Amino acid sequence: MSPVDALMWRGDTDRRLRGTISMLEIYDCVPDWERLLAAHEWGSRMAPRFRQRVVDSPLRTGTPSWAVDPDFDLHYHLRHIRLAGDGSMRELLSACEQLAMTALDPARPPWEGTLIEGLPDGRSAYFLKAHHALTDGLGAILGLAQLHSTSRDPIPGKPQPPSPEPVNISALDVVGRQLGEEVQRLPHRVDTAMRGMRALTRPTKALSDVLRYGRSVPRVAGLVSPPGSPLLAARSISWRFSAFEVPFADLKAAGATARASVNDVYLAGLIGGFRLYHEKLGQPVDAIPVAIPISVRRPEDPAGGNRIAVGRMAGPVGIADPFERVLTIREQVRAARTEPAVDIFNTLGSVLAWLPGQVLAQFSGATTQNDLQASNVPGIPWDTYVAGAKVERMFPFGPLPGCAVMATMITHNGTACLGLNHDAASITEPELFAECLVDGFNEVIALGAEKDSGATESVDPVLMRRVI
Repeated sequence: MSPVDALMWRGDTDRRLRGTISMLEIYDCVPDWERLLAAHEWGSRMAPRFRQRVVDSPLRTGTPSWAVDPDFDLHYHLRHIRLAGDGSMRELLSACEQLAMTALDPARPPWEGTLIEGLPDGRSAYFLKAHHALTDGLGAILGLAQLHSTSRDPIPGKPQPPSPEPVNISALDVVGRQLGEEVQRLPHRVDTAMRGMRALTRPTKALSDVLRYGRSVPRVAGLVSPPGSPLLAARSISWRFSAFEVPFADLKAAGATARASVNDVYLAGLIGGFRLYHEKLGQPVDAIPVAIPISVRRPEDPAGGNRIAVGRMAGPVGIADPFERVLTIREQVRAARTEPAVDIFNTLGSVLAWLPGQVLAQFSGATTQNDLQASNVPGIPWDTYVAGAKVERMFPFGPLPGCAVMATMITHNGTACLGLNHDAASITEPELFAECLVDGFNEVIALGAEKDSGATESVDPVLMRRVI
């Protein structure tokens, strides 16, 4: 396990910081159960990480090991339930909230999949949850793609890799592996020290680099973020889901108008929603602390594990003009991506991983002070099927590592699907908050509509909608 993955795994010591990521797929019919079982069996051979469990050291320090579970049982990991009520989206999301808040079994591969029947018109849903240490958002999409097909009918001739061999390793084996890795790191650390000493031959530049990096560390660690909103200050261990969708083309059009990325527009829509929510509850603020993941995943990296750094922003909630808000966010994101210390948690991960989970939990202020964490993950841009059922929508839901709101967006076949996980104690008016998010997105999306129409007056199309 990588050091960053180990930090996420140890975060579960504090139940407020459980790192469960989830994906909800909506199908046009009920998939064939036997084919679904077979797809999971095949997918777990194609992506062996889904057959691996975590084996830790006796003292729960250092990086744990991944090992193929000798007791891997698909019957445990894949479940089948039916909604008991009207099958509404609200009932479905409530069921998914309960599934997501239930802790994963640390003695098994950390994932569970649930087929959910009882939706209107013969439709169904599939809910996949996994520990963040298993993979990041992009890795999850790559893994989930193993279950998907380009055809409703079975496709013959797929590669058939053998089942990975079970591995029995002990906690002492993990200690031996950890010590071996530390020995392997010694040449790199000595080289780093030597390069530092050589840098002293140019003391002015060396001092400048050290000061620049030193000033960057507090920003990346969230130590100089704006204060959190008093309106969102409360925290609990209760998760609440909501889902939204918007045509991806409209997000692109708004981005083109402002010469900004889709991600900038996405963040501007979210922060616009926060602005309206604060205003309607009579507690406006100028800025809120926001964290965004910055992917450092390379094409040659394996699908499993996390390849992310952290970017920090002062979300400009006080900016009412959507165009100015997009531009401000664009510049903040650029600055966050170029912070000298942006990769500090990956750099120090091998050292931090030696701290016990109880000690690491004391550093949770780096996430608990965030009012918003937001990520944007590329999706699957074509029609896909699972065991004979067509995938209509894919809604991602991230964990709540102490923050008030976690927003995750994925694009599926031309539709940007937004999954929101909020702390029930932080957002006390969820219906109002959902309405404000829709309005916040639509005022940003209108930028693209204005350009296309050539209108001189404000256009307010209702292009984003809440799925409920």
